[in-house]
Amino acid sequence: MLGSSPEAEVLRLLYASAAEAGVGAWQPLLSALTDLTRAGGALLRIEAAGIHEASAGNPGPLPPPEALRSLRRDRVYAQEELGMPTPTRLIRLSPRPEVQAWLALSHPLRDFRAVDGAQLDRLSVHLAQAVKTWLTLQHERAAARESARLARALGAGWLWFEATGRVVEADATARALLGPRLAANGRLDLADPLLTRAFRRALDQAVTGTEAPGILTLSRSPLTQLVLHPGLQSPAPGLDPLIRAGIRQAPAAATLDVTALARSLDLNRSETALAVLLCDGLTLAEAAERLGWTLETARSASKRIFARSGTSGQSALIRRMLTGADWLAQR
Repeated sequence: MLGSSPEAEVLRLLYASAAEAGVGAWQPLLSALTDLTRAGGALLRIEAAGIHEASAGNPGPLPPPEALRSLRRDRVYAQEELGMPTPTRLIRLSPRPEVQAWLALSHPLRDFRAVDGAQLDRLSVHLAQAVKTWLTLQHERAAARESARLARALGAGWLWFEATGRVVEADATARALLGPRLAANGRLDLADPLLTRAFRRALDQAVTGTEAPGILTLSRSPLTQLVLHPGLQSPAPGLDPLIRAGIRQAPAAATLDVTALARSLDLNRSETALAVLLCDGLTLAEAAERLGWTLETARSASKRIFARSGTSGQSALIRRMLTGADWLAQR
């Protein structure tokens, strides 16, 4: 199948589609396949925890589900064997035992050539592997999105630095936390000369790999810290050795869902509002002023909060909130 340019292009698009996200990634492949076989339309149907379909042109209908499941795997079927009214070529794939997939080509007028069936037959093994790869990558992307969501909720991100201090790569959370400190050329603009020198020292120590991780406080309100891990490492094939780094900004309790937090702490909404302000660093007097309460009202509410949340005082309440799973409840 690699002998001719159109067939080679189909194979290229096949594996390019497998690497992309979403079922729509298959559409360029199906378009190329319809051109190669002079079909009127093509349809790829994948059944894996749901039905995922991509098409090109004007594909005809598939046989009924019971007929599809009765077909042998990796064999090209014609319309006569399928009981279809129009010229059709269909193949059932077996990417994984728990996954079903079918590729169908149809034409409203002329029949397919013998070479078209042979091309589909040669394509089947590649297509089955490509669908398997596509499903694996969809799973890995979903897992990566969930990891990124939890990292954002905890205010944590990652970066890779060159030995010169240029940021080679950073996740969305790290870029958001750095904000204007991260210039377009990948350099950090820390503004403060003392902080800039501290960053250079931490960078030099990381390059030599002889020191413990270097931690820099970029901001105290809100608390934002950058850590550079010692030693140069290659994160992936094709990447030069880099410095691994992480950044974290203490998340604000004010960003938490009030209803969920109140349920977690067994408090009403006003008590939850006071707990949030205390967790975010306000004194009892400052929190009372923010809420428009008297200090005595705030003291009385705080005692109820401690009792109902199972904490022994303000420090224990803050520790309970900062170390609890409430941050993970963020969408």
